[in-house]
Amino acid sequence: MGDDQGFTYKKAGVDVEAGNRAVDLMRQRLKSTQHPLVLGGLGGFGGAMRLPKLKDPVLVAGTDGVGTKIELARAMGKLGTIGIDLVAMSVNDVSACGAVPLFFLDYLVVGKVVPEEVAEIVAGVDEGCRLAQCVLLGGETAEHPGQFPDGDFDMAGFAVGLAERDELWGPNLVADGDVLVGICSSGLHSNGFSLVRHLLKEHAIDVHSKFLSEGGAFCVHAGPKASVGEVLLLPTIIYSPVLHDLGHAGGVHAAAHITGGGFPDNVGRAVPDALAAEIDLGAWPAGPVFSWLHSLGVRAAEMLNTFNCGLGMVVAMDPAHVEKNILVIQKAGLEAHVVGEVMPRGDGAAVRYRGELKL
Repeated sequence: MGDDQGFTYKKAGVDVEAGNRAVDLMRQRLKSTQHPLVLGGLGGFGGAMRLPKLKDPVLVAGTDGVGTKIELARAMGKLGTIGIDLVAMSVNDVSACGAVPLFFLDYLVVGKVVPEEVAEIVAGVDEGCRLAQCVLLGGETAEHPGQFPDGDFDMAGFAVGLAERDELWGPNLVADGDVLVGICSSGLHSNGFSLVRHLLKEHAIDVHSKFLSEGGAFCVHAGPKASVGEVLLLPTIIYSPVLHDLGHAGGVHAAAHITGGGFPDNVGRAVPDALAAEIDLGAWPAGPVFSWLHSLGVRAAEMLNTFNCGLGMVVAMDPAHVEKNILVIQKAGLEAHVVGEVMPRGDGAAVRYRGELKL
């Protein structure tokens, strides 16, 4: 049989040369790997990193994906920020435990490797690591022809953080009378997009059309001329640096990263069995994108169970530290509000509400 008739990996749909070209492009664009604790460079079989010296070190790990927000990124042809979302979903979880993100690894699977697109996606992951002040220590890009159509992709990743054991946060530290401080989100972050995409389809909304909420409000994070798609694609805020600052400031007992499941699932995990978090829904402005979703037919109760409704992180802290800690958050360029308090649970739910969302 001649060489021209032989079976090859490329004929089966996997282009190794394109994969190598993608790695070369990534090397040119990655910045987070330039860290004094990193040993070696990109492209080895594993990433190596020295550990800083701690008295009683604990590793904290978290893993997640981006979900169907990827479908919107593909539809918009904007792949540069979805990697920030990927990093944020894991490092925010790790940071909510009181740990400092140390490194991140990503896994990207595509139908067909287009080196420039892969490099753009991974550059977003690197930017997320830079914002989180951690290292993109390694990753994997896989080409799955036949399983994924050309142009389709999915991604996942995980973060590892480091903490002193006695500095970890959690529900075991939360006490009756603790104050809940909410740190505002940039928008939807990376959850609820299956519902959002359903609404776009049901209402025949063009993602390229100009975004305007009821009353003509626009999303301040995207600007007055932003399209619907641009508002929905705003990347998840990475809270790890400000949570690190709050750890130094003191008084933090627990934190909840508001992701899928909204307030009940996430704030509920931050309080012990005997206590409850009561949230004042009128204590912060939900923001135009949530008002817009409400106007499309999503009831307030469903929004609380699905979206972050304007708060990406809720922190339980000692009342004596609230004023100082809000200043720390504001110094980091983020908006914060006192949004509730911790009280005895009794026979009620772990998360309860008063007032109404400002939609």
